[in-house]
Order: sequence, then C-alpha cells, then structure tokens
Amino acid sequence: QLACPLDLGCHSVLKFQGGITFFQQKIGDHVFIDDDCVVEAVAIGSFVHIGKNCVISKRCILKDCCRILDNTVLPPDTVVPPFSVFGGNPGTYVEELPECTAEIIKNFTVEYYGRFKPL
Repeated sequence: QLACPLDLGCHSVLKFQGGITFFQQKIGDHVFIDDDCVVEAVAIGSFVHIGKNCVISKRCILKDCCRILDNTVLPPDTVVPPFSVFGGNPGTYVEELPECTAEIIKNFTVEYYGRFKPL
C-alpha cells in the first residue's frame, strides 16, 4: 500500500511485496529493483539496477546509469554518481561502469517486461 505519490518511470521494475512508503520518491526509466530491498531514497535516476537484499537509506540519491550490488547497505545521504558500482556495508565505490550501461539496462528491463506474466 502506497501512502503517497510514487513517480515510477517507463519500463521500471519494482518488486514490491507490500509495506508502506511515507515520502515522495522519484524513480526514473528502466530501473530494476530486485527482491527484498528497502528503498528510502529521495531519487533514483534512469538505467539503475539495485540488487537483492539492499538497503538504500533515507535521502540517498542514485544518479543515472549506476548499479548497487546485492546485499549493499547505503548509509543515509549517500549520492551514487553516474556510471558507478557501489557495494558492501556500508556501501562504497567499487568500480566504473561502461558508457553502454544505459543500453544494457534498457535491453534487460524491456526483455524482463516481455517475459512478464501476471498472476
């Protein structure tokens, strides 16, 4: 159940199994948020992949074309720059992503939608 507006972009996948969100969030196009995540970010750009079991704490900002590895915990107020991978607890910079990241994530989310079968 959503308690306030959620701006979810085109071809974005939010694996949401209940719960409540209390503040407005902006989620861009072609975003994939995997299972068992807690996302309290203020903004998530486009072409972002958040792995399984992640905690994205309050007021975090994830810029376009970034990846959060499985089991990552981003501390409050973390800003993840474009074309970067963050991982660990606490989440820190791991490596840079290639310039083709937007195309890779776009292809992934479009293919995911193509296989989607409603319950």
